Amino acid sequence: MGRAILAVIVAEVVWTVLWLGGSAGAQSLWPETIRAGEPLTHTGALVGYIVYSFGVSVLAGYVAAAIRRDDPVRTVWVFAWIQLAIGVGVEVSGWSLAPAWYHLVFLALLVPAVVWGGTLRAGRRSAGLVPG
Repeated sequence: MGRAILAVIVAEVVWTVLWLGGSAGAQSLWPETIRAGEPLTHTGALVGYIVYSFGVSVLAGYVAAAIRRDDPVRTVWVFAWIQLAIGVGVEVSGWSLAPAWYHLVFLALLVPAVVWGGTLRAGRRSAGLVPG
């Protein structure tokens, strides 16, 4: 149980640090387009954030599965649902800062990306992370 909790905490820290760091980097690279606390409507930037989120989520799922090597299935799924719950809270609080499509796509990809990352770490589809 302790290793599962550690896996979820470390994966969450990895996701958060990479997301905040990437967001800060994007803001400093494109200060005329991305401003903290101001609405973002630039389609390219929004798609970039979605792609980045997907990659960060895959990596975080991989990390969760790597830490919980012996039985990663439940741990990866727990982390995925925790990420979604946190994501819903964050997206709802910032709803006015981006178009609805962005929030919905961002949220819709969180669980599949985390689970895919866990599957990649497990090294096979039969790991029980995904059907088939």
